[in-house]
Amino acid sequence: MHGLVNRCIELFMRGTYGPGLWEKVTCEVGVDPEGFLTWSTGPDKVTYSIVIASARLLEKSVGEFLEDIGAWLTRQEDIRRLLRFSGSTFEEFVESLRELPGRIRLVIPDFQIPALAVTSPTAGRYHIAASAHQPGLLRVVAGMLRGMADDYGALAIISVMRDCIDIDVALSDYSGKRRFALSHPQVAP
Repeated sequence: MHGLVNRCIELFMRGTYGPGLWEKVTCEVGVDPEGFLTWSTGPDKVTYSIVIASARLLEKSVGEFLEDIGAWLTRQEDIRRLLRFSGSTFEEFVESLRELPGRIRLVIPDFQIPALAVTSPTAGRYHIAASAHQPGLLRVVAGMLRGMADDYGALAIISVMRDCIDIDVALSDYSGKRRFALSHPQVAP
């Protein structure tokens, strides 16, 4: 697994639940509690073990844990800003998910995720499927979708199954959008 995935899990656990819980996870799994290098790779089984141990210690299902990571990613301002460049509405953001793997490869060429197929059988309804099964990917994407729906002020029902995500946008303008500008706000010296 790409080191960026393990580093993301580490930062999520440390930032959300504290270093003590992260140390319990690393002790149980048998990895260095000092963390992971972003650009290294490691065996997939290590990542799976970290996810399973973390979810168990938090008394959550693996799916809930992965969705929490996806939602957490949308609260990281630099990531949120990149995601918001994908469209001015939640619907545009959902439509743009088919471009996500290519955009990731532009920044991190060796980080591969399967292509995402986005279809819209009727207005406001979407179906997302991955071209290849990658355990946990759609759960993380579902968490990102939930976070971005809030960010855009949309009310959306998001259902996740093993190999697809279904989205029903009930109201595009349910609540106020979070503020977004193309440039970072400048801080006066």
